[in-house]
Amino acid sequence: MKENIPVLEIKNVSKSFPGVKALQNVSLTAYKGECLALIGENGAGKSTLMKILSGAYYMDEGEIYIDGRKVEIHNPADGQKAGVGVIYQELSLVRQFTAVENLFLGRWKTGRGGVVKWKEMQKEVEEFYRELGLQFNLKVPVGQLSVAQCQLIEITRAVFMNSRIIVMDEPTSSLTNTEVEILFDLIKKLQEKGITVIFISHKLEELFRACERVYVMKDGCNAGEFNLREINKEILVRAMVGRELKNYYPKKTNKPTDKVVLEAKHIDDGKRVHDVSFAVHEGEILGFAGLVGAGRTETMRAIFKAELKAEGQIFIDGKEVRIKNPADAIANGIAFATEDRRYEGLVLPMSVAHNTSMANFDSICGKFGVIDLKKEAELAERYKNSFNIRTPSTGKKVGELSGGNQQKVVIAKWMNTNVRVFIFDEPTRGIDVGAKAEIYQLMVDIAAQGNAVIMVSSELPEILGVSDRVIIMREGRIMGELLAHEADEESIMSFAIGG
Repeated sequence: MKENIPVLEIKNVSKSFPGVKALQNVSLTAYKGECLALIGENGAGKSTLMKILSGAYYMDEGEIYIDGRKVEIHNPADGQKAGVGVIYQELSLVRQFTAVENLFLGRWKTGRGGVVKWKEMQKEVEEFYRELGLQFNLKVPVGQLSVAQCQLIEITRAVFMNSRIIVMDEPTSSLTNTEVEILFDLIKKLQEKGITVIFISHKLEELFRACERVYVMKDGCNAGEFNLREINKEILVRAMVGRELKNYYPKKTNKPTDKVVLEAKHIDDGKRVHDVSFAVHEGEILGFAGLVGAGRTETMRAIFKAELKAEGQIFIDGKEVRIKNPADAIANGIAFATEDRRYEGLVLPMSVAHNTSMANFDSICGKFGVIDLKKEAELAERYKNSFNIRTPSTGKKVGELSGGNQQKVVIAKWMNTNVRVFIFDEPTRGIDVGAKAEIYQLMVDIAAQGNAVIMVSSELPEILGVSDRVIIMREGRIMGELLAHEADEESIMSFAIGG
């Protein structure tokens, strides 16, 4: 558990990129065995600071001390040598390798003739996991394991490599409630071993449970240090965004009409979705709730024909449409903002402008079908201003933006089409509270324009705060339906777990 011994001291660290001052005189102290929270809006500088600590970036100014000794971390190897392990949201395991192979990656034990000592390595890993109270199938590739299991393997790899400081970036974003409990138990065991954990999360309720202290960052600077036992959520939000979010969930000025925009009948993918039928109305935000694995995402992918083998009927404005692939879905007025915006929603090496226009090149083409770069730039600038996309220029690579701003680019991309049905799958995953409020407002505005919005979310507060109506799924089937004024967390969970 926490001891009053500074393990990590970051002093007056600064870092600039072309056109952006990412960090300015940032300082932080973490103690032995402490679980320290680090929060801030997307773009506040958290990731940059942690990348400096891991060796992915090198600071322009400042000093880093570990165990009282000044260290120079120029690259990831230096970071590992200093005892720092960073677990990012995007896991870095080799999917074709087993847990044993991943834990010993780059340092496999060999005997005479270079023969790998597989049995010895496996025994060592088994003893290690037994000590931590974890169980994994060590003989199958990690690609066959759940996301949660992979997350835990990633964390334990850092421990296995003798990391004394472990940074966890949004570690619960893909976990079920049960898996979150396993993670918190693991964090406690790490603390008991004297390992320091830096916990980055936008789920503020998790911070109050797992951590005692929190550092808040804003605009690349320190914005406050607090004892979590002495403050509340509202104080943290004010420190993060510089204002109170009184209207966190926006007020709706319109009501859904009786006109059905999209009707899905007997949707079935033969695996995770079984005979799902529902309708969404003009001006409506329809929420889809349920536990992870309930089939919500799979249902949306089936409608969009991201899963080509899916069956069922789709009606738009009362007329049946034939959808064989995503291009057909878009042509018939359906947009799908996937959960994985970084790999399915955007082309990260391309600019904000190119990503904004890519779903409808006709909007920026001139004579003879040639793309008019001036039109594209004007289009992107218009969405940048109206959606408050924070970027120095629309020519900046979209992969360099924060998660919240990336999501706004995804929405801008679909708004630049003639679609009428907007499907949002976990639209605020990994996004800070300020950006969440902006995303909610954009969704409400889209519905108010006479469109139909479907939102899949594992966050019950946002389901209740944004939806006009809620459909609850379990094991690939619809188990219940509630109007917004009828729904609460208890009633939704009752349907979700079969109570």
